[in-house]
Amino acid sequence: MDTKKHIMNTALKLFSDHGFNETSVQQIAQKAGISKGGFYNYFSSKRDLMLEMIDEHYSKIINSTHQIEETNRDLAAYIEHEMTAWMEHQPFIQVMFNEFQPRKDPQINKKMDELQVTLTQKHKAMFYMCYGEKVKPFLADMVVILQGMLKEYYLYMFIQQTQLNVQQLSKWISHHINSIVNNLDDLDPFLHETQNETFDSVLKDLRATIQQKELHNQDKLLKVVKQIEQEIDNHSPYSITAEVSLHYLKGEEMIQTDVLRLERLCKQGGI
Repeated sequence: MDTKKHIMNTALKLFSDHGFNETSVQQIAQKAGISKGGFYNYFSSKRDLMLEMIDEHYSKIINSTHQIEETNRDLAAYIEHEMTAWMEHQPFIQVMFNEFQPRKDPQINKKMDELQVTLTQKHKAMFYMCYGEKVKPFLADMVVILQGMLKEYYLYMFIQQTQLNVQQLSKWISHHINSIVNNLDDLDPFLHETQNETFDSVLKDLRATIQQKELHNQDKLLKVVKQIEQEIDNHSPYSITAEVSLHYLKGEEMIQTDVLRLERLCKQGGI
């Protein structure tokens, strides 16, 4: 394990045992077996350390479904992978719940809001992949319903200090979501998106994500995005070239959420 990762793991244990505010940089450094100056070689402050921890843990949770085949239409499988990831990161989630509720720290608040937007886009892409066009007008409603159910079960496990069978629970949630989706025909959406996604907005987000993550193949990824943009400009958003380019981008785990949004638009011909 590299030193930076070791510091983060040590800090998480201390935050869990003593609280974020009650834990000092000196304590983290001492427990990690490094000097205080050694800590500052990796993090500018305790707050900076926490922000990186949030990024790492939530990115793993958000990207937990990437190993599922993109042709998979089983909602329960997606839910199970995501819930399993939440359970694996439970010590971190407990620190967040105990130390930052309500969220009064502006930096933490901003980071959490950014990740919530990413998770919501991920869930929208998941619903569209599982149910197709019929669910498109109801995406906002379905995401609120799913996230509400997940949140309450997470909260139940946290408060009761118990574990539920994730596989069975995923099937239970999926069953009720399926029932709702199958009875949407005579209903109008309750929530209406304030702004439809466009190629420009998704391409902008995708480029920003690539640059923010500082990926080793950043130049290549941006070049591929440019190729897709050219196909869109040529009114061929789902040409063979665009399809191959999208497939390449989906191989990069850290940007898959934005790539799935772009792929959905390409298949629909854009807005």
